[in-house]
Amino acid sequence: MDKAMTRTRLVLVEDNQDCLEAFSTLLGENYAVFGYTSAVEALQAIDAAKPDVLVMDIGMHPVDGVQCLKMIRATPGCRDIPAVALTGFAHDAERQRFLNDGFQAVVVKPVLDHGELIAVINRLADSPAPAAPRISTHPSRRSLLTPSSAAARLDGRAAMTASGAGGSGETYGQGPARIRDEDAR
Repeated sequence: MDKAMTRTRLVLVEDNQDCLEAFSTLLGENYAVFGYTSAVEALQAIDAAKPDVLVMDIGMHPVDGVQCLKMIRATPGCRDIPAVALTGFAHDAERQRFLNDGFQAVVVKPVLDHGELIAVINRLADSPAPAAPRISTHPSRRSLLTPSSAAARLDGRAAMTASGAGGSGETYGQGPARIRDEDAR
């Protein structure tokens, strides 16, 4: 079956259960949504989900959305999946950092205009991401990276990071949602 006959597959990673459910319901009207509450869950399921687009909360703990995206992009077959950063970080410098870290679009929460979010996802689904920068890894270890080994590494990092995790830095209620992507400069 060709892509025109199937729904766009979307992996949504959001550590707030209420937000995950709300976004899953909203986006489920247009896409096949695979929702996960942690980077570890998403990484363990990425091969089965076979997403066309990633939508990731940035302010997750203990592993944030940028770290999660890097791990997913290091997974064979997932390097070029376009990604949307969902974040309460609304400053231009933060948005640019997320774009530099490999996201193709940034959507500022709270999302008040759902149509704009859907338009961003549709645009990314129709035009895959350019190749992400290669992550420096030791050549002999690169072939050993699988979704399950990457998830195990995340589990270890999560355990190490959890004790040092402070506030999320997420700022909700910053006014109307602003959707920004690399084309809106």
